[in-house]
Amino acid sequence: MSGIMIILVLTVIQFIAGFGLLNLFKIELKPGLFISLAILLGVAVFSIMPFVLQLAFIPLTSANVFISIIAATALLNIRFKSGLARFKELWSGLRFRIKIYEIPFVVMIIFIVFVSAWRCFYFPPTPRDLTSGPEVIAEYAIREKTMINSVFTVNLETTNNQFKPPFITCLQIIYKYAGFEFGQIWLSTIVACFLIFLYHALTLTIHRIFAGLLVLFFMAIPEMFAYTFMVLFDYSNAVFFFLSVWFLYVFFQNQQRNYLSFAGLLMAIATYIRSETLILAFLMVPAIVWYHWKNKTGIVKGLMSSAFFGVPSVLAYIISVSVYINRYLPVKYNIEGQVNKNLGDLSPFFDRFSEINSKLIFSDTAVGYYGYFFYLFIGLLVLELVIKRKLNTTTRNWLYAVLVIYIGFPLLGYLLPLLDLDNSTKRGLFKIFPLMLLYMAHNSLLVSWSQRIAKWETK
Repeated sequence: MSGIMIILVLTVIQFIAGFGLLNLFKIELKPGLFISLAILLGVAVFSIMPFVLQLAFIPLTSANVFISIIAATALLNIRFKSGLARFKELWSGLRFRIKIYEIPFVVMIIFIVFVSAWRCFYFPPTPRDLTSGPEVIAEYAIREKTMINSVFTVNLETTNNQFKPPFITCLQIIYKYAGFEFGQIWLSTIVACFLIFLYHALTLTIHRIFAGLLVLFFMAIPEMFAYTFMVLFDYSNAVFFFLSVWFLYVFFQNQQRNYLSFAGLLMAIATYIRSETLILAFLMVPAIVWYHWKNKTGIVKGLMSSAFFGVPSVLAYIISVSVYINRYLPVKYNIEGQVNKNLGDLSPFFDRFSEINSKLIFSDTAVGYYGYFFYLFIGLLVLELVIKRKLNTTTRNWLYAVLVIYIGFPLLGYLLPLLDLDNSTKRGLFKIFPLMLLYMAHNSLLVSWSQRIAKWETK
């Protein structure tokens, strides 16, 4: 079977798994959003199955891995009748319409994704954080049928990459068993589906011309584009963190608790990918409390909603870090030793905050990392404040999410000294850009201009 056929088969299975999960949570979305999200969820389901086998001490043979994936996909589609009805509804509502002014954007986006996917397929894994951790563990897991393998007999005291959560390791195992020598083509699936989701999310509020331009600006962020083919945790983590926030804000609009629970699941996936995301999840809780206080629904409901959102992330952290690293791995990792011992000294927080601004946002070097995306965001925000002089509720929500990352990473640097500026923080800021993008999609100026263009089109 050719590589393209294998990718198609895996993608179909991922869609079916994700479709079942969306059906279980009764999530209603437009087809473009639904299909892309289903595949993203399917990738997340794939990433969990070898880990589940490892926790149960079941050998990670090719047969066991793929049987577990098929079994999980079947279990997620246990509501077969309602799922079939929803699939028919989705299929009947599926319309592929493209207007002539969308063609340049679509062609450029497809070309850029193709270049990224080809590099992901053709070149071997190169980041040190990968080759000294998930990649080598996955390679030896193929040979020894366990993630707790002879890698841990080697002296790796100069790195802690072998103690990262098993998200990448599991996907590398699956794709290597599927016949991809370098494994990492799964990242291209995440990138492509995320861009499709982003584009359709933007078109919910602004015109397709603006949506296409903003997606291109987003794809042109140099550092972030590089990690669409250099595999590490940060791009995938940014995807699921954004999706969690997006569904949290959908809950604010429709007040349906299943969307809140689903947002909690997505944040748990983000925490599974990068464990420090748990702290950022807690920083999102004040938005939930404020929502309930503002709507006078009572503090009990506010606490319950916070639990629905936060508890899955806590469980993901406990299982992937506290249990797996402390109870399963033969080499002990002093997690408590990584935390700042002098919490009374706040100077590391202010130092990191200053460094992020002076080196990663407002500097010539920063333009090489992130292009002019920060300036685009600031420019639109200032224009809205000057011309409109007020911000609507949805806009303020997205700005709060941006603030969580902007303040959250100095806080993480203060709490976790090993989370350095030039690597972890620089890549961690990937999470801020999709949030900025959705602020732009609700910017009152872009929304009003979009409405004018729409009216002009209908004349």
